[in-house]
Order: sequence, then structure tokens, then C-alpha cells
Amino acid sequence: MSVLSNLSENFSQTRITLLGAGPMSVVSTDAIIELANKYNRSIAMIPSRRQIECEELGGGYVNKWTTEEFTSYVRTHDKANKVLLSRDHSGPWQFQTGDTSTNVPSHKEAMNEVKVSLKIDIESDFDLIHIDPSPGLKFGLSQEQVEDDIIELVEFCVSVSKKQINFEIGADEQSFEPESVDSAEEALVRILNKLRKNHLPEPVFYVVQTGTKVMETRNIGSFNSEISVEGMIPPSVQVPKMLKMLGKYGLRMKEHNADYLSDDSLTWHSRYGIHAANVAPEFGVVETRALIEIAKRYNYNFFIEKFSRIVLENRKWEKWMLKDSLASDFDKVEIAGHYHFSDLEIIEIREKMKNDLATKNLDLDKIVRTIVADSIDRYLKAFGYAQ
Repeated sequence: MSVLSNLSENFSQTRITLLGAGPMSVVSTDAIIELANKYNRSIAMIPSRRQIECEELGGGYVNKWTTEEFTSYVRTHDKANKVLLSRDHSGPWQFQTGDTSTNVPSHKEAMNEVKVSLKIDIESDFDLIHIDPSPGLKFGLSQEQVEDDIIELVEFCVSVSKKQINFEIGADEQSFEPESVDSAEEALVRILNKLRKNHLPEPVFYVVQTGTKVMETRNIGSFNSEISVEGMIPPSVQVPKMLKMLGKYGLRMKEHNADYLSDDSLTWHSRYGIHAANVAPEFGVVETRALIEIAKRYNYNFFIEKFSRIVLENRKWEKWMLKDSLASDFDKVEIAGHYHFSDLEIIEIREKMKNDLATKNLDLDKIVRTIVADSIDRYLKAFGYAQ
């Protein structure tokens, strides 16, 4: 079933916001598959290049899966064929490691690298590909050059694919401020004109800034604010206008960074008619918290101590810190724990904890999967999947 037919299915009877869920681990991957099959509705699984990457480029940090292994796993376990494989943030300088301090490739090198990644995505039969060259803005490229990169990468994908490809595009950094409709339309028209000039397919989704932004373990954007933020367009005004604008061009709205929004904010997604929204880091944090709480409850201090040391030393938490952050070491472990689930030392201590719990007739994997599934289900219920 195509992305378009899945969207038609979701919106035929009632407006349902498609959830794009991040496969932060094997646990969350399994939970996403189970929930898609339970509701018999599509969920988009949205691996970034850091999480899942092709064998040629070294794989990703999630279970050390390559793109080839990951897609095979999902397709094999998704019995009802309800998971949409959706590559998230594919573009130049979308580093696998997240390290921008050393060995930064040139623009040409970064573009060549992402083409290697995209070719395998297409050969692995991804349902949707998000073309996102926005990091170029941090590396000296103009907005026009970033938009040109979109055209080049779409053209490349079309050239190597044997069938029609569905695209999601966006060329802006995520912001806690909602984007103005006029500026979004100007950028969209420029991109659409270039796509049409080159006889390339138009996107299914266009990523717009609704005022969602994740830092640490909360959403600091205006979408989640209970009161209007001075100087900002409130979502109740901006979102309907943005949807109307996109409708003129036959496009659907995609929101990123919906993590940690309140239940009330989430229910407004389907009420407004937001077509799709992505959530990822929250599910990794939920799994980390679950492991630590279980370790505390059963006095597995060896797990907490080693897990915390590894996470803190590797400093993956730094990218999520607010300016003048008051986050404790414990907070940092929660934020970045999921980056290390595949580290050999952590696999070993997790297995040790699992084996000991088994002697108490407790299944660690099942307990954690249930907790993670519940956190994903919160979004599904708010987005209308249970209707």
C-alpha cells in the first residue's frame, strides 16, 4: 500500500494524524510494529541516518543495524504490512556520529555520501524519503543553495529508482517559533518551480515549523504553551492558515519534534487536520528511565553505575542541552542513554539484570517493551488511531 493510499485511508472517515515514530532501539521498533498491527493503521517508522545507515557507510547506533538489516527485520515482523518505512533527515552533513568538530566533509563529499545512503534506501524499498539539506545553512550555504541541494537529491533518487518515490521536503532548522505562512509559501513556491522545471515529482509532505522544538526532556516550543507567547503567531491561528496554504498546492503538512507535548496539545493535531507528526527522542528517554527504575527497584547498582559512567563520558547529551542548563548528571543519562543501548558493556550488564530478574519470574524485555509501547500509544490515541 502506497503512502498516498495510506493517507487516504486515514483521512477517509475521520481525520487522523499519521504518527512518525523513531526506532530508538529494538524495543521501540518492536513496539511500533505491534501497535501498527493492533490498530490496523499505518505508523511511519522514521530512522535518521545516525540511527540506521547502510553497510557501506558503517551502519547506525540502533542495534548496530545497517539499512539492509533493519528493513529486512521490519518487513519480516510487520505481518499486517502497516509500517511505512520513512527515512528521516536524509541530506548532506546529517552526520552518523553527530560530531561536527572533526573530519567535516566538503559539500561535494557530503553530497556524494548521502547519495550512497539514498541509493540503498531506495533499493531497500523505503516508502517515504525526507530530503533535508538544512545543515548546509550552518556550513556557509545560502538558502538558495540548500534548496538547490533538494533538487539535486530528488533528481538523483528518481534516476536510480525503478518506481515512483514519495518525498517529504524541508529546508529549515527547527524553531520554537511558528513559521509565518508567507515565508513558508515563498520557499515552497521556489522549490516547486524548480521541481517542475526539471520534471521532477512534487513532495507528499512539506515540513513546516508549528512551534515545536525539543531540548533536554521537554518541548520548549510555543505549540505547547497554554498562553499566547508575545510576538509569536499562536498555533490556533498559524496552523489552519498553513494547512490552507499547503492545500492550494495539493500538499500535506508534516510537523517534526512533537515529543513531550501535552495530551491536550496532541489532540489538537487531528482537530486542526495536521496530516503527520514525528516523535523520536522521547521514546529513547522512556526506555532509559524504565531500565533505571527497574535497576533501582531491585538494587542493581552495578547497572546504574556502569550505564551512567558510559553515557556521561561519551557526552552525547551535549546537543540536547539548553543554554545555561541546570540539568543534573542523572538528567543527562536519561537524555542520552539510548545512544548506548548497543554498546557491548551495556548489553552485558543489561543481560545480567535480565537473567537475575528471570529467577524472580520477571521478564525484563516484556516489562520495558510495555512501558515504551504505552508511551507511543499516548500519541496514537491522541491522534485518532482508536476511532
